[in-house]
Amino acid sequence: MALAPLIKRSLTLACAYYLFDDWRAGRRIRAGRIETESGRRHAGLSLDASIAYVERVHRDYLAYSGLDRLCGTIAEIGPGDSFGVALLLLGGGATAVHAIDRFRPRRDATAERALHAALAERHGLTQLLAPDAGAGALRGLTYHPGTPAETFFRDRGLRFDAVVSRAVLEHLYDPLTALDDMLRALLPGGCLIHRIDLRDHGMFAGLHPLTFLTVAPALYRRMTRHSNRPNRVLLPAYAEWLASRGASGSLRITRLVGQREEYPALPWDALPKLRRERALLTVRHIRPRLATPFDRMADADLAVSGCVLVAEQAR
Repeated sequence: MALAPLIKRSLTLACAYYLFDDWRAGRRIRAGRIETESGRRHAGLSLDASIAYVERVHRDYLAYSGLDRLCGTIAEIGPGDSFGVALLLLGGGATAVHAIDRFRPRRDATAERALHAALAERHGLTQLLAPDAGAGALRGLTYHPGTPAETFFRDRGLRFDAVVSRAVLEHLYDPLTALDDMLRALLPGGCLIHRIDLRDHGMFAGLHPLTFLTVAPALYRRMTRHSNRPNRVLLPAYAEWLASRGASGSLRITRLVGQREEYPALPWDALPKLRRERALLTVRHIRPRLATPFDRMADADLAVSGCVLVAEQAR
């Protein structure tokens, strides 16, 4: 068995490794090295699989928002190693897309060019390709690598009709303050659409899925402050944010803890009863070991491992 899986199955060894790795990440950032292997969703995928993934993400944004299309100026946080979603947004009604990345995922220029070309051909969007400007260039796209979402919306003074992300907010150092800035940056009638993955992203693979919530807060901060690992901001914090900001919207569930199934953004009561009971039992198995403040959270809140937050600015 490889060394990495063995480390992850020991809480003590895993924490020691993440302390060291976070220290290394801090050194890289201070040296201005922002390249990362994280966010490389298309690495290893076939062209057909990459196309299907991009189309699914775009469909999800429309379904979550309840709109036929997203128009105007859009911010996409964490585009990863392809601008395929930005291409479909531009083809579907957006006049401009700003893609924002704290780090710069390593990109396969040949694969990216092929994906964009195939998407453009499939959806009649070849006019949006800008091949002379590089592999990832699209007309209407502005890329902001090395720019944290926590500062982008506050510092740039730009206004948006929509801000979207998928599996990104859980990596922000301060997602709730960032959401405040995003909401203020919305034009009247604009919307936020964020799909949030509340899992540990494989930090303790082989152990209980909520093992990462057993680590004391001070230690966990030292393990994750530079390395882009999950911030442990869970469902209740997003629910409180939505309720207290005066924006209309919803917070719906896409995953339950310890289960592989994905749901199309449903309220708790609409999820299958047996699945809910299984998730609650999974929480109860680890509850005596949970660190503060997670030990004070309701079982149902801890049982949610994925959600979609949608908020709309008043017109």
